[in-house]
Amino acid sequence: MVKKIILFFFVLGVAGGGVFYWQNQKDVRELNKNLPKGVRVVKSLLGQEYKVVNKIDGYEFKIPEGWKDVDKIKYIPESSEENYQITSINIDDSDGKSIAIDRFKLKEDLDLELLAKKIFTDFELVGEFSKDNIGSIETLKTQENIHLMGDYVYFFKENPGVIYTITGNSEESIQYII
Repeated sequence: MVKKIILFFFVLGVAGGGVFYWQNQKDVRELNKNLPKGVRVVKSLLGQEYKVVNKIDGYEFKIPEGWKDVDKIKYIPESSEENYQITSINIDDSDGKSIAIDRFKLKEDLDLELLAKKIFTDFELVGEFSKDNIGSIETLKTQENIHLMGDYVYFFKENPGVIYTITGNSEESIQYII
């Protein structure tokens, strides 16, 4: 009889946990439905911590704390320019915060500053660059006030031949991701 009672409570606990998990992950299922295989938003079981896992491009990052609700996420597949291939992820929250992460795969390894200036020229953007270290990562940053409405743009290089840019309306959010 004791075994049946224990089994009953075990099954009840598993079923209740499953319902809780299903309800807790409802927003994530909605965000993921339009993403390609290999790119997923995951959410912590308890709380509101979101993470984007991008197996296509080989990186993952936590969405900044303080973002209310991730409202929209869009993956832009690889396109080619003259000297590089680019992929992007764009994320918006319900309060109007936004961030874009671009991955530039270079045909030849270029200096970070040279590529940043080339990208700004190619896309007709304007900004004065300055160097900054975030942890052990050397970044090049600027604020683009003409075409990007004051958004901040950070460039950094993790691997030879791959440079990332993160563009957003909050330096704190960008630094959190880096």
